[in-house]
Amino acid sequence: MTNRSKNTKPPIFRKLDEDFWIAGCLDEDDLERAAASGVATIINILPEDDEKCILSDERAKKVATSHNMDYRHMPIYGHQLNNEFFARAFGYLIAETKGPKLVYCRSGMRSAFLWGMIHAADLGVDEVLDRTLDIGFDLAVIEDDLARMANKSSPLALVDKAA
Repeated sequence: MTNRSKNTKPPIFRKLDEDFWIAGCLDEDDLERAAASGVATIINILPEDDEKCILSDERAKKVATSHNMDYRHMPIYGHQLNNEFFARAFGYLIAETKGPKLVYCRSGMRSAFLWGMIHAADLGVDEVLDRTLDIGFDLAVIEDDLARMANKSSPLALVDKAA
């Protein structure tokens, strides 16, 4: 019988692009794994009152910073996902933080939604839907919202121009 260490947990990080990874609830070992994998910034989008995940925002920040990762908390509720204001605010947060970034929520779905909303203009709706489906998230439910965002300037491009 093989002796397995606690760090043999299968990877839970899903990569949408070179700079953006997503995950569901994280624990301290996951944050350590993220640091070892080269993640520079942890972004927690769990709402303050989401108690499904065990690791508190305060503890997550302490562990992340102890591993020399930047840590941000931008609580996003489900009803805010297809709101252009929140998509643009999230795009600004992504643009201002160093990468690679690991964005987490309860399951990873909110993270995938927001990634799609901020990339619809530069990648196109089909590419967003394909990439998110490839890692297990079907965003067809927000296809109309993605199309709306695709017809606007990218939140990331607006930030780049303002810098």
